[in-house]
Amino acid sequence: MEPLPTRRPNRAKFWREPAFAGIEMLQATYRTHRFPPHAHDEFAVGVIERGAQAFLDGRGHRLVMPERTICVINPGSVHEGRPALEGGWDYRMMYIPMRDLIDALKQDGEPFAGSVYFPETVIDDPQTMKLLYEAHRCSESPDVHPLEKASRLTAALFQLVHRHALTARGIDCKWLMPGAVKRARDYIDAHFVESPALDAIAEVAGMSPYHLIRAFKSTVGVAPHAYLIQRRVEMAKHLLLKGQTLRHVAIEVGYCDQGHLSREFKRFFGVPPSRSQR
Repeated sequence: MEPLPTRRPNRAKFWREPAFAGIEMLQATYRTHRFPPHAHDEFAVGVIERGAQAFLDGRGHRLVMPERTICVINPGSVHEGRPALEGGWDYRMMYIPMRDLIDALKQDGEPFAGSVYFPETVIDDPQTMKLLYEAHRCSESPDVHPLEKASRLTAALFQLVHRHALTARGIDCKWLMPGAVKRARDYIDAHFVESPALDAIAEVAGMSPYHLIRAFKSTVGVAPHAYLIQRRVEMAKHLLLKGQTLRHVAIEVGYCDQGHLSREFKRFFGVPPSRSQR
């Protein structure tokens, strides 16, 4: 009898690109991983190399990201992801803060004063997809000169924005939220290590705990405690990319032991920190 085929594991590789503002890069193979509801502070821009990802946004809209398409998720957009096919999917992602994307849009030294928004999450544009793919592969190689890496990323993102984004001067869509919810979110951002109590967050927001939970989830897309965990895991990823040890990072972001951080990290990224090659 022939042995059963071994299931290929989930795999994720993170790194920073110093040639382009130190943005975070990811190359991953997800066979079985399911992302919990979460959002990014940055634009998440990437290409699906193989397979397909099923995507669900915070408003309940479902779609599929198929092979050889571009995926773009705006900052603050809550979403979930899972395999759309039995074999899962491979993709390459980059996480770009609004200010760094805007810097790439400068022309002839003139600054771009405004914000960027992508109306489509899945983009079928083979030419731009090829530019993004090659720029990402270029970033992954240690043998390529930083000037080439920066040039390829700039050209690819410039074309993506000018073909597929909406721009608005003087408006930052990320911050269009009720003042009470913004105060609560900012308080969690500043105190997530201390794990603030719900009563303390509600007092800052000027709302009852019950109404805060409802308003926060309606606006942000997840409940306050889920948002706090997401902030911890995101900060842990940033610190690990800077070369800090897992033990130190766990303490730094508010976990009593590194095992707890490893479990949460795997829930968000599909692999524990020890297997995310950096």
